[in-house]
Amino acid sequence: MNKATFLLSAFLLISTSVVGQQTLERVLIGNEGNFGSGNATITAFDFATKTATDGVFLNANGVGLGDVVQSITEIDDQLYIVVNNSQKVVITNPDTFQQTGQITLGAGSSPREILPIGNNKAYITDLFGNHVLIVDLNTKTVLSDTIKVGRNPDQMLRVNDFVFVANNGFGADSTIFKVDITTHTVVDTIIVSRGPASMVLDNEGMLWVVATGYSGDFDDDFNLIPGTSRPGGVHKINPSTGQVVASIEVSSAGNDLAIVSETNNLYINSGGIRRVNLDDLEVVADTLIAGSFYSFNYDAVNNLFFTADAKSFTNAGEVRYYSEDGSLVGSFDSGIIPGDIHFDYEMSTSIAEESTHPVDNFELHQNYPNPFNPSTTISFSLSETGQVQLYVFNAAGQKIAQLVNERLSAGNHSVTFEASSISTGVYFYRLQTSQGIITKKMMLIK
Repeated sequence: MNKATFLLSAFLLISTSVVGQQTLERVLIGNEGNFGSGNATITAFDFATKTATDGVFLNANGVGLGDVVQSITEIDDQLYIVVNNSQKVVITNPDTFQQTGQITLGAGSSPREILPIGNNKAYITDLFGNHVLIVDLNTKTVLSDTIKVGRNPDQMLRVNDFVFVANNGFGADSTIFKVDITTHTVVDTIIVSRGPASMVLDNEGMLWVVATGYSGDFDDDFNLIPGTSRPGGVHKINPSTGQVVASIEVSSAGNDLAIVSETNNLYINSGGIRRVNLDDLEVVADTLIAGSFYSFNYDAVNNLFFTADAKSFTNAGEVRYYSEDGSLVGSFDSGIIPGDIHFDYEMSTSIAEESTHPVDNFELHQNYPNPFNPSTTISFSLSETGQVQLYVFNAAGQKIAQLVNERLSAGNHSVTFEASSISTGVYFYRLQTSQGIITKKMMLIK
């Protein structure tokens, strides 16, 4: 019996796979620090012990992050920390916070957010450069091509083969650009209220965006010129057609947005955390959580709202977290100007009986080719929009690759698994959504 026949026989006999349960391990707070002072920090809040530690990057590396942390994104089990005024993206180990790499963007750049787009590439919005940078994640270099967008591009959202870029303009722009990630070109412009920022998808695959509004123009004595301010709003957009199908006006709002699919409610930061009922498209009159918050985020695993209070903007801030009914659950101190709130989830894994059948009308297809060397395509179908995770595990139950960890719309999707760096053997790939978990096995033969 040759090696290929032996391994294929072993593949047919093995009937175990990996299942898991997602838990919130840490909440990471990106503290901007004082502009020009280089005192940005990361606060790590251990959710199990309810203890917070500020300066975890400084403690692990002996040097600070730099000037103004803007956002934290997890890509392939690494944290990508965007440091705006230091023109860089710092890459760290999420467990030890030790630096593992860096993307240097060069003088004059002003990175705001990084978003993976597949094929080991990512987009970075350049806040003051008014374009999107294309980055090679393998070489950690910026490619020569850039995508010209609107004024002060802020946050991004990927929907299938397109990325939507919110051109915030600090309230002076009102456009969202739709970018084709296969050609890196703008294919549509969507007009909303002034200051589009955060975007999410609902269960129907519709895109929702919050616009902050525009404070207005000022004269030479810094007096507001009457009639120049503009309201913000919340808009529902069909991502396929670019049509704005519903709008709600709000006087002003923060940059953040959260949607709770189970209750069909959307939440905005407008004079406190307020609820928008998506059935009747009305802002609920009562404020769910009162306060003045610099930012907020929603933990869908524990159904908690985490809010950041910058207080004086010169000293330590505070993060408070609340239940869905608005009751205070707990709080902890942060660094100076707590901004981005990132949830670090841990997937506890075990070996169990393989699941090969569809769960609640969503499907994970057998990879092709199989056996494979060195790459294979994994396809899956979603019956509703939601957060999707697709991981690869070895036979010992250890996670070795993250293929998908983002919100996707309903429909058919596929991703390529590149296995040139791992050895021959049996591996498992697991699809997890709010509907359940499906796991299948595959064989790599070199």
